[in-house]
This record gives sequence, C-alpha cells and structure tokens, in this order.
Amino acid sequence: MRRGGFNQHPFKLRRQFYDLFKMIFGQRSLGAGLDTDQETVWTPPVDLYREDGRWVVRVEMPGVNPNDVSVSVVDDRLIIRGERKLSEALKSEYCILHECSTGPFERIISLPAPVPEDQIKARYRQGILYVTFPETAEKGKRIEIQSEASSEETPKAA
Repeated sequence: MRRGGFNQHPFKLRRQFYDLFKMIFGQRSLGAGLDTDQETVWTPPVDLYREDGRWVVRVEMPGVNPNDVSVSVVDDRLIIRGERKLSEALKSEYCILHECSTGPFERIISLPAPVPEDQIKARYRQGILYVTFPETAEKGKRIEIQSEASSEETPKAA
C-alpha cells in the first residue's frame, strides 16, 4: 500500500525534494545539483604570476579535453575559451548527484603589455593549462599624487 503522494523509492523521493527546492529557491542555490538535463556556466580559476623573466597564466580545468580549448590574443587580451562536457555516465537516469559544473567557459585576461603572438606558448598537464609569454615593459605612466592642494586647485563637485 502506497502512502502519501511521493513515490517511495529513496532516489526518486530525493529528486522530488530537489525539484521542489529548485522551483522555490532557484538553481543557483543548489549549484549544479541533480539537474543533468542542462549544462551550467562555470568559470575555471586563473592565476597570473611572474616566473623566471616570463608571465605565467595558470588555468585549472580538470576534466576538460585540451582539444576543446582555444587560446588566442586580441589586442592586449589573452582569451581562453573551452568547454567541459558532461560525461555520458552523468546523463544516465541513475545519476543521483552531479555537483561538478559543465558547459562552455571563457576567460579574458588583460595583458600587462602587448605580446607578439609567436612568443606565447601553451601546454596542458594534469588538468591545468599553462600559458607563458615573455615579461615585457609594462605600459602606462605612474601619476604622482599631490597633497594639500589649495582650495583654488581643488575641483568642485557639480
């Protein structure tokens, strides 16, 4: 004999609670959760640092096939685009938990100075993309801050 309106299978009951919670509070409150029908937007973390006379951009993207990633330079911007695809196992009706984000991503990093494209190198190792390029002179000029300006020199608020 069945009690209540919920199916008694524990995974299906959990899915029904998840769907109800998602309907009330929205997808973002749960992360990727159990919703395997739709890919989510994710942003891989990036580090930018100097090492041995070069700049290094380090992008963590485990589970991403390097063939699904493109690296390009437009003006003074490094553009990294790619996609982490949903595993076939996670598309199964038996998947009860899916928290790893999948789908397309794009990271745009402003470079400290123009870099010739032929001097940019990219390699992928153990789920991490390393993009390196030579350290160049940073563009821009330091602006000196003057203090104790007289009232005549101080701009008035409009």
